[in-house]
Amino acid sequence: MNNAVRLILMLLVLIVSPLNAYAEIKLSNALAKDIGQAYGFYLGQNYSLSEISKKYPSLSGLALIAEKEFSATFKSSIEGMDALMAKYAKSEWNKIKKQLTSQIASSINIEQISETQARQFVELVRERAKGNIDSPVIETLLLFKSGYEHNPEREFLDGYKYMYSTNGVGKAKGVAFSIESPKTWVAKEGNRPNIVQKFVSENGRGLELLLILIKEVPLQPGETITEKDVLEILNPKDIQDFIPDGGVYLNSGTLTLENLPGFWVHFKMDMARVRNTVGMETIMYTIFYKNKMIQIQGQVMTSINGEPAERGGLKKYEKLFDLMANSFVITSMYK
Repeated sequence: MNNAVRLILMLLVLIVSPLNAYAEIKLSNALAKDIGQAYGFYLGQNYSLSEISKKYPSLSGLALIAEKEFSATFKSSIEGMDALMAKYAKSEWNKIKKQLTSQIASSINIEQISETQARQFVELVRERAKGNIDSPVIETLLLFKSGYEHNPEREFLDGYKYMYSTNGVGKAKGVAFSIESPKTWVAKEGNRPNIVQKFVSENGRGLELLLILIKEVPLQPGETITEKDVLEILNPKDIQDFIPDGGVYLNSGTLTLENLPGFWVHFKMDMARVRNTVGMETIMYTIFYKNKMIQIQGQVMTSINGEPAERGGLKKYEKLFDLMANSFVITSMYK
């Protein structure tokens, strides 16, 4: 094994961030506020379309089309929000919906809306049906959209995603890059050394993470990490050095990203956190760019104190993690 690979193994510090120690999604005050805002948005939109149809019969057909198009995309989201609120606070939720309906009716004066403005609003609703909705309403709707919970990669594949980019300052250590994430995954600053950015599921309140880490590798001038070096790293003895103490190796393999050599490792481990022991499953993608080692880590909580977290494990999120990792672009390579 050459010196570059040995130095990597000696200096590697793998970061595994602690997750919130709750297996089941609860209705928090923050989520209830988001739901109230999104539901009010929906009720206000429907009320406006109804009033437009009454005042301008010539627009009633277009208004109906707009309503149906929006419903085709987000009806399951509205039903999902309604079901969750009814589950935890049915009586209170019914009162809130009545209050929202009353407030909307008193605040919207159709007499002040011209036919041109009405037509523009109908077209706006048709654009909303395509997902062109302001934050944070769009994220809340997507969070409850049918099919996304069990197949989280669908949100990404359907084009509901954001691009994060950095010019290489700070923890990025001179590596300018971009990466895409689903809209319901919130980008947050890494709170530990070498973590450039982290993305958290469920509008930043979920139990799944994707981390981006960049570490410097003390290579000699002109020295690079080659595909041959990667194959050496993947031998059973050396690959274990890339897994935290107590981690259990599951499988691994080579990869190519941005035409750079690299590898992936799948492992699991238990982490002690205050009075709890949290089970974690991680897939780590590693590539080498100049004298930098870049890691993209997808992490999923699997258990708390031995009890399954019932989140679907890494298998549920593996396709999404692959898609997010594949969207990683080192923009400084193309300047």
